[in-house]
Amino acid sequence: MAEMNSHNLAYEYDEPESVSEEKTETVAETPRAPRPARRTVSIIRYFTAAAAALALLCYLIYGRVELSSLYTQQSELETKLARLQSENVALETELAQKNGLTQAEAYAENVLGLKKLEKYQIEYVEVPKPNVAEAAAPEDDNIFVSIKKWFQGVLEYIGAQ
Repeated sequence: MAEMNSHNLAYEYDEPESVSEEKTETVAETPRAPRPARRTVSIIRYFTAAAAALALLCYLIYGRVELSSLYTQQSELETKLARLQSENVALETELAQKNGLTQAEAYAENVLGLKKLEKYQIEYVEVPKPNVAEAAAPEDDNIFVSIKKWFQGVLEYIGAQ
């Protein structure tokens, strides 16, 4: 075999049989001690990680369910709002019809027996202007009164009064 791989730098290396037997014997001689503590800890870690992942998954599903119920509630409330708004428009229309001018005219004609005036029945009346007399403000000849009024005017101007 060495001749076949003469051009290759890699050679097959045969280990002496005595060395390989020693290695196998040492491996065989050392008994494997059971490691229950390590195995138990790793199993607990896996179960803890799985439980955490399951809890996270349940939390996400619960959030989606709550979100879905909120969307359903919102759509129900929007439907109810639309219905109430249409009822409001209908009631306002009915109120406008009952309180409108045509209803008042019909009530006046049918129940009270009143009729509309014709143009020939309208008479315009002129009301004379009343004679109004204004009282003149009394003049105060007192100097102290005029000084007082001047100070009040100044205080009023600066906004203190």
